[in-house]
Amino acid sequence: MDTHHDSTTANASARTAEEILDGLQVRGVRRTPALRSLIHAMTAHSAPAAIAYWADLTSLKEFNPVTLYRLMLKLEQAGVVRRMHLGERAQYFQIIRPGPQPDYLVCTNCGELQPVQTPPELYRMEQQLAAKSGWKAVRHELEVFGLCPHCTEGHDVPQEHHTHQIR
Repeated sequence: MDTHHDSTTANASARTAEEILDGLQVRGVRRTPALRSLIHAMTAHSAPAAIAYWADLTSLKEFNPVTLYRLMLKLEQAGVVRRMHLGERAQYFQIIRPGPQPDYLVCTNCGELQPVQTPPELYRMEQQLAAKSGWKAVRHELEVFGLCPHCTEGHDVPQEHHTHQIR
């Protein structure tokens, strides 16, 4: 185990959390204990997670899940958190980091998420749509659904064909 790497990562995460909190405070968002704990937890954990996950963390157990959900919505409105609707599963929340946001493969059985490399053509398409439509802050969310290797292990799973639906 590389303790130097772990402490460097933890320090970077804490700095990022404080930068986010400072930015929110400048915009008039009160720095409550719940907000501070949530931002620190989210910067330490890069993957999207449901409220149940966040509420179960030791650092957030003292806060009501409803309070955490309301904070998530406030953070989404402030452009700090990304809310994702992953099929029929619960809403997932993820801290927004600089640069392109990750896209995911989503297991429809167990809910596992696997980040995927987004094709550069998708970013070009965003830029073209923005230029053509006059819209600003155009972004995409791409989730590809299927069954992870663990859920299909030892089973013959036929390929399914679905009608493409744009939402």
